[in-house]
Amino acid sequence: MKTVAALALIAALAAPAPAAAQGRAEVRKQAEMSMVVTGTVRVAADGRVEGVSVDREAEVPKDVLGLIGGAVPRWRFEPLAAAAPAADVAMTLRVAVRRDPQAQQDAYIMRIVSASFGEPEPPYGRSTPPPIYPTRAAMQGVPATVYVVARFGRDGKVQASFVEQVNLYRVGTQAQMDWFRTSFAEATLAAVRRWSFVPPNQGEQAAREGWLVRVPVAFMPPGHHGKAYGHWDVYVPGPRQRAPWARQTADAGVDAMAGSGPRLLGGGRRLLSGLDDNG
Repeated sequence: MKTVAALALIAALAAPAPAAAQGRAEVRKQAEMSMVVTGTVRVAADGRVEGVSVDREAEVPKDVLGLIGGAVPRWRFEPLAAAAPAADVAMTLRVAVRRDPQAQQDAYIMRIVSASFGEPEPPYGRSTPPPIYPTRAAMQGVPATVYVVARFGRDGKVQASFVEQVNLYRVGTQAQMDWFRTSFAEATLAAVRRWSFVPPNQGEQAAREGWLVRVPVAFMPPGHHGKAYGHWDVYVPGPRQRAPWARQTADAGVDAMAGSGPRLLGGGRRLLSGLDDNG
């Protein structure tokens, strides 16, 4: 990826922003480019990574492949209690590029910002009526993705829900972005309270008293389409928060999700090292 192309994409997002107290430069610093990449990581019983592959390699930029190929083999996963052969684990990664805040000139940092592991669980049965698009955001054509985690009881009803992150695809003042994030979060939680879930009746998950489900909720105005696999999208990531009642999961971060379906949490090999650790 050329630096000139990165600058053009990030500047394109920031350009419509009105002058604000924090200044145009501060607004632009929040913009990132990102893409979601899927693949497989081969994990040994002791937690070492023995191999990594990326789906549809020909469609993924070479520098992204290089980043994944250099970082993932240094990861360490939670070891198994007993010896077992190495196993292939499905992974979904979000790779992001942002301006280097330490550089004097235009320079960019590419990194893996979140990851999830394990195959998406079957949806079982569910009813997830969509949220109402906040009026002001709809009128201004502001797109967003809200990542929400919900806890379901054995009766299939929502016991608690929490917005973990709101990513915006338009830049304004900091006050405007805060307002839009709050509006999207409130609209999402209002819809989630009406959701229901048919609990699994077989397998390891069936024995639980409750289930955690993470769902990406997309608010996309007409004409705004998600990027194809292997292409960069430009957005402003929101602050990440963790639900106080959510137990630790195998995922690192919340916005590494392929597709728009729900993901059942609580299984899979847990990553012990950081996404950018050297092991």
